[in-house]
This record gives sequence, C-alpha cells and structure tokens, in this order.
Amino acid sequence: MNIKQLHYFYELAQHRHFAKAAKACFITQPTLSASITALEKSLGTELVVRNSQFVALTQAGEVVLRHAERMLLEQDAMRQELSLFGGALSGVLRIGMVPQSSIDIMPLLKRFNDAFPKVSLRLSVMTHGTLLEQLDLHQTDIGLGFDELLTEHQRRALDVQLRHPNPMALLGPLPPHLSPSQPLRLADLQDLPLILPSATMQFRRYLDEAAARQQLSLRVVLETDSLFHLANGVSHGLGCAVVSAGIAATAHQLFKLPCQPLVDASAGTIAFITRKHSVTPAMKAFLAEAGA
Repeated sequence: MNIKQLHYFYELAQHRHFAKAAKACFITQPTLSASITALEKSLGTELVVRNSQFVALTQAGEVVLRHAERMLLEQDAMRQELSLFGGALSGVLRIGMVPQSSIDIMPLLKRFNDAFPKVSLRLSVMTHGTLLEQLDLHQTDIGLGFDELLTEHQRRALDVQLRHPNPMALLGPLPPHLSPSQPLRLADLQDLPLILPSATMQFRRYLDEAAARQQLSLRVVLETDSLFHLANGVSHGLGCAVVSAGIAATAHQLFKLPCQPLVDASAGTIAFITRKHSVTPAMKAFLAEAGA
C-alpha cells in the first residue's frame, strides 16, 4: 500500500466511475484498475463492488476511505508546512459557504492571495447541510455557515469562530409611501412584489419564520436559487428582493441597485467552521487573515 494507491482509491470513491476517476487522476483506466486491485491485494480484502465500471464500496472500502481521507489531508498539511522552508506557503485551500452571507468573501480572498500567492483557492457555494457533510468528508477545509444550526454533537467535532450577524435587507427601489430616512420593517413589505430565495433555502426559512411570528403574508412574484437572478429580476423591475445585508451591499456596488436594511429581520449568525483536527497551515493563515 502506498499514498498514490490511496489517492487513486479516494478519487474512485468520489467519482463512483472508473473512467471519470482515471481522468481526474490523469492516468488510463487500466492503470487505475490495476492500482485498486493491488491495494485490495495488499490489504487482503475487496474494497470495490465492480461491474463494467463501478457499483459501490464494500464495507471494508468505506473503512479504508475514512482513513485514506485523513491520510491524504495530513500529507497535504505536511507539504504545506514544508513549503514554508522554501519561503512561501503553497498548496490548495477549499472554502465552502452558504449563498446568503453577511461576509463579503472577495476582499478577504484578495488579501489572502496577496499574502500567499502560491496557495490556490477554491470557493464553492452550497447549502448549510452540504457544507457540514463536506467538512466531515474532508472535501472542504473552511466553511461559512449558520452557527445556530449546529447541533451539540457537531460542535464537539468542529471549531466555530469569527461569528458575524447576518441581517436582512431589501434590494430595490422603495415605493413612494416609504421613506429611506425611516427604519424599514418587515410589515412594510406586505404589499410589495417580492423576489425571494426558494423555500428550500435556509435564508428563506429565516424570512418565513420572521413573517409568521408577525402574522404577515408576503407577496412573492418569483422564487429562485440564483443570486444573479434575484438581482437581475430587481434590475428589470420585476420586484424587490430580500437578501442578506452583505449581498445587498455588493449588488448596490456592482449594479447600482438601491438597498435598505430591514431592522426586524435577520438570517441568524454566520460563522467560520472548521474541523478540530487536520488543520493545515493554509487554513490557519486564512482564519488569521479573516480575524485581522
């Protein structure tokens, strides 16, 4: 057994397809198949249920996958630490975040890139649940998710820090009867045509819960999972969008769309979430930059 075999096995487990995994590893499919067979022989057990391509991992394969993930992550952490002897931190940093966050991630990414240009950044947008799954599977290094949705069991395995409130805002022009100089409340939106995130998204759940507490009925003209279509719908006059204050500020800056904070609606608290173990130098450096 060697690290390369574990890497090939890990890619196969991720892609669930021999041809796709071989392509990701930049090797031929026969080479991948031979490597998996050699790994099984060295461990004395079958790891993969095969047909012409791939069916599933065996129970033993699931055990090996958990250990392989940790070993590969530790290898990456070692390489990152050794890169410091060459004078510059290098490696890959994978960041996942929920769609509606009060944290403007781009200035932070720019500062980090200026300080550590040899670290490759990968940013993915995902649901809070997917974010936690990817942290557990070592597929994401740092997550920006909802603090209050973490269970006590999850908190025992995770580090949660740098918490930020996540207030809501209205994106779009106010009707004549509402003044920008006056605080905007959720009740003021009752008669406005609204463009909202889909009901399956956590941000929307926070909004619906706030409206239900006040016994308010919101007039929804469009639901979408896409932040681009939320902003584009506002720019085309379809309605006003309820978004996080951070997204509203960015949309105002990029598209010159008016925005107004909602004083009585919030989408929880956004926090930086990491595993308590297998923390790489790049992760430490990024969190230090975020807290600066």
